[in-house]
Amino acid sequence: MNLGLIHPPAFAGVAGLIVIVMASPVAGSYLAFGIVFLTGLAVVFMRGDWRRARGLEQLILFGPIFYAAPVAGFGAEHFTLTDGIASIIPAWIPWHVFWTLLLGACFIAGGLSLVTGIQARLTATLFGITFFLFVALMHGPSWAHDPHNRTALTVALRETSFSGGAFALAGSLSDRTRQSSARWLATLARYFVAIPVLFFSVEQFLHGSQVPGVPLERITPAYVLGHSIWTYAAAVVYAIAGVLLLVNRKTRPAAAWLGLTVFLIELLVYVPIGAVDRASLGNGFNYMADTLMFCGAVLLLAGAMPCETVSASTG
Repeated sequence: MNLGLIHPPAFAGVAGLIVIVMASPVAGSYLAFGIVFLTGLAVVFMRGDWRRARGLEQLILFGPIFYAAPVAGFGAEHFTLTDGIASIIPAWIPWHVFWTLLLGACFIAGGLSLVTGIQARLTATLFGITFFLFVALMHGPSWAHDPHNRTALTVALRETSFSGGAFALAGSLSDRTRQSSARWLATLARYFVAIPVLFFSVEQFLHGSQVPGVPLERITPAYVLGHSIWTYAAAVVYAIAGVLLLVNRKTRPAAAWLGLTVFLIELLVYVPIGAVDRASLGNGFNYMADTLMFCGAVLLLAGAMPCETVSASTG
């Protein structure tokens, strides 16, 4: 997230990407998303991690990509939806537009940092702090102003899970001299993910007709195969995994299976939504990217949990 930490060629690439983004809002967000996503895939396969991993451990490798690509796409929105994003910054903070644009550039650079490994621990720590501040300064007060608004609470808890995923990655990248801080970050991340997951489980049981994964108000479109079944299936998995994470039992398998569930929902529900509403940031890209980032946060948590045998089969 610190632009000074990005090598000069990468900085030039970020600057060029920002120019393209400003010329075409929706295409720009998809472009930023796509560049970071493909870069991350290239790194995973070139490093050989995929060949060494087995079962759901292979899926865990994609946590940084699933987290970073949406962040880059959201960073692009800071340059195309500047006034709207600036308007939600608390009034007592000066220079709203400046912070909006700076954060957008940092999101794009930070996405590249996470997938390339360049200063990834620092970037993950800063992302964790950033999303926690979003909750403390904007989304939390917004919900407190209207405690009966379940969507506001859902958004606040979603951002909390984003913070948790970043802290989990920061902890997993810590060296041996920082093991105590790594354990502290992993514990914090576990609570930051488990509590939203349990709330999302309850919401999905209560509102089966609405979109699964991150349960916002939108009704699951009729063209989604299976329709409400995905919401109820997710609610069951969320309930089991959320409890295991909260009580600190079988945490790595629980987070991995939870991540797989969200990933399947992404493919079955949100990729079709993104394709049908591809011309819209609010109704297309954001739904797809938010859920993929939540999946990434869960997988980052899985990667930070103690190693256990994680198999893709129930046997």
